[in-house]
Amino acid sequence: MIVDAFMKGASRWRAGACCLLVPGFAFADPSAACDPSTVETAGPGYTCVVKTKIGPVAWRVEAVSQGARSFRVVKDLKRGLYVSDDLGKHSHGSATNQKLCSSPEYSSQRGNLASVAWRLPSGYPRKLNGKAGFPDRDSDFVVLEDDGIRQVISGLANKWFVSSSDPGDGFSYGYDGEFGGIDTGCDGNGNVSLRCVGQ
Repeated sequence: MIVDAFMKGASRWRAGACCLLVPGFAFADPSAACDPSTVETAGPGYTCVVKTKIGPVAWRVEAVSQGARSFRVVKDLKRGLYVSDDLGKHSHGSATNQKLCSSPEYSSQRGNLASVAWRLPSGYPRKLNGKAGFPDRDSDFVVLEDDGIRQVISGLANKWFVSSSDPGDGFSYGYDGEFGGIDTGCDGNGNVSLRCVGQ
């Protein structure tokens, strides 16, 4: 009788312990910390996490396509925002006038993801939210910087990326891939490049 009582007690303890431990395992995040050198060789489905000031943000490689080289599309899983591979050097004028983010010529850089609505990223500073004709929300480049894009994609340093945001003075805003800032006048930089975003 004593043995039976002990075994019943032990069984209840094991059940209780499992109830306490299983949720911990169920919600554990197995994703590794993002490293640009790892992401640039990863295949579709690879997921990693960036620790940001606003909390952890998961990123995933959505597509890898072949062209002159391998092109990768990554996705900010918190925002549902896709980021294309580098389309090369393009000014704000050519990117907008030729609608390069929807051009079939660059479908490989967009991972051949035809179901995604691609666009030129917006890029006005947060201080202009709701001002000077800009929407009252964060621009794409502000969001991507907050979510740690520079810890995900390699090759951003020493480049400026054009945006769709034009304050109307002839100098569009651009994103500094090395320091994460947003400023005007990047079209004069010889390293100005283009990446598209989509949802």
